[in-house]
Amino acid sequence: MSGRARRDAATDRLASLRASWPVRVSWAEVRAAQPTVFRQAALGGLLCVPAALSTLLWVGLTFEWPRPVSLPGWIEWAHGFLIAVFLFTSILLWMWGLIMLSMPADTRRGLAFELFAKREDIGYMRMGYPPARLGVFFAEKLPGPRDPAKRRPPIGATPPASLFRSSFVLWRGRDVSDPDLAIGIASYTGGKSDPRGPRNGFRYLSLRLPRALPHLIIDARGNGSLRTLLPGTQRLSLEGDFDRYFTTYVPEGYERDALELLTPDVMACLIDYGSRWDIEVIDDRLQLASSRVTARSDGAESAALLYFAELVGAELVHQAASYSDPRAARPRAQIAAQGRRLRGRSTAWTTAAFVAVIGGMLAFPHVLGWLLDR
Repeated sequence: MSGRARRDAATDRLASLRASWPVRVSWAEVRAAQPTVFRQAALGGLLCVPAALSTLLWVGLTFEWPRPVSLPGWIEWAHGFLIAVFLFTSILLWMWGLIMLSMPADTRRGLAFELFAKREDIGYMRMGYPPARLGVFFAEKLPGPRDPAKRRPPIGATPPASLFRSSFVLWRGRDVSDPDLAIGIASYTGGKSDPRGPRNGFRYLSLRLPRALPHLIIDARGNGSLRTLLPGTQRLSLEGDFDRYFTTYVPEGYERDALELLTPDVMACLIDYGSRWDIEVIDDRLQLASSRVTARSDGAESAALLYFAELVGAELVHQAASYSDPRAARPRAQIAAQGRRLRGRSTAWTTAAFVAVIGGMLAFPHVLGWLLDR
């Protein structure tokens, strides 16, 4: 097949996927799928009334606006306690009220995904299995600049508990809990002390590859969301216009391996269809992150990601099948430890700068006083 014929076929496939997304899901279909959803929305609207009253009382007690709230003398002692009660009551009522109000729209959104999945013969889950904490996007901690290679997690090891939940998941494969292909929306659920990724919420793609590959990160220059996490010493310059759209990071010593995997066909596909996405190849997974997560972008992004998985997946699967790592004990099946993870940027300079700024702020009054007393 000629290059023009391939491009025409690719364009037709993408147009077909976009046409599979339902143009409109009617409210009658929503009612048929979830008969009680509008009743729950009405109850949510009713909850907003006491939520508004509780909020007004909290504002009046705290800021005396729009007018002061005078408490009877016998309960004046509980002024601070009532402020806390009205605050938490307002938060809970608003939260539940707005969640229930959004249920018809949420059901409508899910029905659009379900119809698209049926038309493309793939699976769909409203709430998916938590994505594994694998790679930068899902908050896996990278080894530091001085960490020895032996600290890399062994292949097949059980990853730490996930810090994300997934929703509106399209999937394909034998195991729904670990599919070969998953496209969904990830939301951060970790605590303040847990590690974080570059985004708290994003649309993701996860595609299984036929074997483990060296760790590669392709950061879209349009958002630059990963450059603060990775040192510049791991950057790789690629031919053509690729560097205009992406910054590529590879483990030191694996530059030639990356050139073997990122063929001109793969790079051209990334430029044409993935220029606003961040991409990561880690172990036997290709992962992608998109910042477009609103319901309005569901159709365009779902079609584009599914098409991207088919096109780039086929190209990368072909390269992965013939790849070998001569540094590994089993070159055709393994990746040497130093190639399994990129190194993260050192936080030493950031910490030192923060300490210096705080120290300067604390010392300034004393230094100023000393100068004025001279």
